[in-house]
Amino acid sequence: MFPHRLCYLIIDDLDCEPIARQGTLVILRGAMPSRRSSQRVIELARVLWEDGHLPAERFANGITEESIMSLSEMADVPAPNLLPVEQGAIELCQLLACQVAYQQACMEARPLVSLVQAVLDGDRTLTPTELDLASDRKTAKTLQKVASACADLTRFREAMSGHARLVLEIIRADGAGEPEIVATEEAIDTAIEPTLEA
Repeated sequence: MFPHRLCYLIIDDLDCEPIARQGTLVILRGAMPSRRSSQRVIELARVLWEDGHLPAERFANGITEESIMSLSEMADVPAPNLLPVEQGAIELCQLLACQVAYQQACMEARPLVSLVQAVLDGDRTLTPTELDLASDRKTAKTLQKVASACADLTRFREAMSGHARLVLEIIRADGAGEPEIVATEEAIDTAIEPTLEA
């Protein structure tokens, strides 16, 4: 579900009620779902935690396989107890995957620009090289891949709940240029306040 990247949520305290749980989002690029990927997430989080890049009070249960949840697994199972910020994290990971797939498809199709332009304009005959490209089955597959990736990205953006912006507010850098880590409740309150004032 998340091509080219895996998204995991490390729960701070498993003893909390599900709706009150908070955690840390970890994204692995270029990884496949596996036990090894989970171990990489655990090691990365431990290093960040021990180096003081994450609040000392995090991870009441330690950082273990039990406290890690794949967001792709969360997305596949209805979870009515998810907070808006958790749903936002799932959507953000899916949006990132759609964006990557779209841009990679466009890069693959870039050599076809002159061919497509010539066919659409109809103002000149195709060169021998363009004729070869036009008759190659890979060309049709590449163009269909671009269209499909563009449609997926457009549809997903239109279907998003808007909660992904809560994740942005949590990770946005403050004036000092350092990442700002805030409580889930504070992020939700900040996002709701402008709506209440309106």
